[in-house]
Amino acid sequence: MKFSLLTTWRVASGALLASLLLCTQAQAALGRAPQPRPAEAATSATESTPAVRQMRTVPPSEAYTVSTIVAPTGTVVQEFVNAQQLVFAVVWQGPVLPDLAAFFGDHYVAFQRAAKERRAAGQRGGALLAQQPDLVMVSRGRMGRFQGHAYIPSLVPSGVNLQALLP
Repeated sequence: MKFSLLTTWRVASGALLASLLLCTQAQAALGRAPQPRPAEAATSATESTPAVRQMRTVPPSEAYTVSTIVAPTGTVVQEFVNAQQLVFAVVWQGPVLPDLAAFFGDHYVAFQRAAKERRAAGQRGGALLAQQPDLVMVSRGRMGRFQGHAYIPSLVPSGVNLQALLP
């Protein structure tokens, strides 16, 4: 069976449109308000199984809520939201590194900068750390076993023991 150039173009443009639609799902990012993430939406263009998201409110004595996302890969990501409805921390653990650009939002640039500086210094492997006034981030692991956390110190609710939330 022979495909014409027009048919090939239509198939390619349809696939591109589908992938763009899947990439527009709403998600929270550090320093932003959490957005609902439909349970039926796939987590990426290559994964057909949806992620599972659970919201949990901690006791009233605590000033935050927790949103847990379990990706089809088995990676668990927790987003911590303060009383002002802003994500102040993200914690991840699992066999596959999550899409940190989506969870870090505007702060992903700091993560990239820390990785670039580490490579420029000739360091390979080990934990990747970034500690700035507006972001603290640690990412470590290897294939099959990743974990890390990131938080914005100014958004952490007063009285919250941040170390108890981190892996």
